[in-house]
This record gives sequence, structure tokens and C-alpha cells, in this order.
Amino acid sequence: MSLSDYLDITIAEAERQWLEILSRQEPSENRPRIKHSPVETLLAGAVRVVANVRAGGGGGRNFPYPVPELARLFRRKPNGVASKVQNLSGVPGRNRGATTDIELGRLLASDPDLVASTYQVILAAARNVGIGTERLPDFLGLEHGGSMVLLGQEEIDPHDLEDAVEQEIQQRRLEDLETDSATERALMQMIRVGQSAFASEVMRNFGDACAFCGFTLGDERRPTLLRAGHIKPWRNSDHRERLDVANGIAACPTHDAAFDTGLMTLDSAADHLAVRFSPRLASAVRENPATARHFTGDGLRQRIDLTLAVVTPADRYLAWHRERVFD
Repeated sequence: MSLSDYLDITIAEAERQWLEILSRQEPSENRPRIKHSPVETLLAGAVRVVANVRAGGGGGRNFPYPVPELARLFRRKPNGVASKVQNLSGVPGRNRGATTDIELGRLLASDPDLVASTYQVILAAARNVGIGTERLPDFLGLEHGGSMVLLGQEEIDPHDLEDAVEQEIQQRRLEDLETDSATERALMQMIRVGQSAFASEVMRNFGDACAFCGFTLGDERRPTLLRAGHIKPWRNSDHRERLDVANGIAACPTHDAAFDTGLMTLDSAADHLAVRFSPRLASAVRENPATARHFTGDGLRQRIDLTLAVVTPADRYLAWHRERVFD
């Protein structure tokens, strides 16, 4: 297939492909391998914005939302969907992505509006053939409007991003992998998209609400006022830590800034996290009623119930924050 089969997809063509998908048999060892259609491939590209997906690991692996949901709809095994997501990284050499996958992945990573427009065409076609939200959830939150944005980009300093890309380039040279300028740009976009996926996963982990006060818009649409920040800052984390949901916490802008700048931290307890103020913030709360509104009473939970999150913030990251950020 050519790139135009993906980029110029129409609602009518997407409907035809959906009907073919719905006619498939359930996946089995004896079923011949079916190539991914443009509809499936484009949705896999959209998944990269909201989930960091790794393929492999056997049939018992747990894959992040919405990979299992798409696998059931596509009548594929989850690892097959995960492999397609991974092949669309835009970076050649570490996956089995064909040239079209690499080129398409680069285009999608560099153009959020393209992701949004193809996604909306595919969702409209799905609804037209009777595929409801229970089978195909609106995982980008764009079905009813809104703009496509990469979340969490405010955490990445341009100089830190350049350093991360340079480290990856050096590693690729050691492995005799491609290191041309297009690959370098793709690595930069891959890091940015990975950060958006991290932020999306952290927000889902906390029910799309601020862990400190419960603020939420309640509609899971983009853009959102919520932020998903790293507990151990992005610049100080390695590649794995930057994508680890246990290194993230969802917060409204006020409480995100207070935590990020070390004005407050979290202490681990048996069944909760206790909020602790720095002397500077504690003084402001006592002396300024406007400050107190945001950090006392209904404005701030003094303890965060660990059942709020599916994945609990890890002690090693919280300890790092207390020792290196809290002031």
C-alpha cells in the first residue's frame, strides 16, 4: 500500500474496511496471518499518543489501554496490535516495521492534526456501521470536537531533549544502526510522543482527576487543565523511569507546581500518602487566606488514599523527591 491509502482515507473506504474486520473469525493458531488494514494501522498510530506499548513477552502479558480493546475489535491477539504500534515509531532498525510503517510513523508523530483528522474519519465510519463506544472507545477524546495535543511537553526542557537524543544516537552507532538526520528527528518526536503517552497513562491511573484535590473536567477530552508530572523529574530519570507510570502523579496546575518546585512532598504510609509542606508554604498558608484556600480544607487532601490510583507511586521515586526536590 502507498501512503495515500492511509492519509487520504475517506469515511466510505473506512466503512468498507470496518465491515471486513467485523466479518473476521476469532484469532487462532491455524488462521492465516491477515495484513493490517489502513484503519487498523492508523488507530495503532493514534495509540502511541496515549500509551507506551511494548510487544513480545508471551500471551500472559498485560497490555495498556486501549490495546486489549482494539485487539478484541480487530479479532487479533493483543501482541499483534502492540507490534504494529511499535512498528510505527518512525525509527528504523529495532523493529520489523516496513518502509511504509516507518514513513507513516514519522508523519503521524510530527503532525498531531493528521492524527486527529484520520482518527475522526475512522471513528465516524465505525459508528456508521454500528460499532459503539463499548467496542471502540474514544481513547483520544476527539470524537465530539477538541484539538489534538501532545500532553506533558512542558516537562521537557529543549536542552534535556537534545541530550537524550544524542545519547540515543551514540547507542545506535554502537549497534551499527541508522543515524541519519531523518532518524535523529524521528527519535526526537518519539521521545515527545512517549512523554504524551506517559502523561495520558498517569492521568488514567488517577481517574483523570487531581490526586491532591480531586479537580477534574470529567470528560476525558483534550486539551485538559490536568498535568501529569514526574515524581523524579524527567531530566534526572533514565529512559525507563521517564515512561514508568509509578513515577507519575496527576495534579491540577496549582498543586502540580507546588509539588514540582518542592513546596510540598509526599510521605509513604501503610494505606495512604501524607502531604507535607515546606516551611515556606506552611508560612504562606498561615498568613494568606487566598493561599490557604488552595492548601487547606476542601482545597487540598492532607492524605491521598492509595486506592485512588491503579498503580501506586513507587517509594523509590517519592524518596528521591523528598531528598532532592523538597525544600
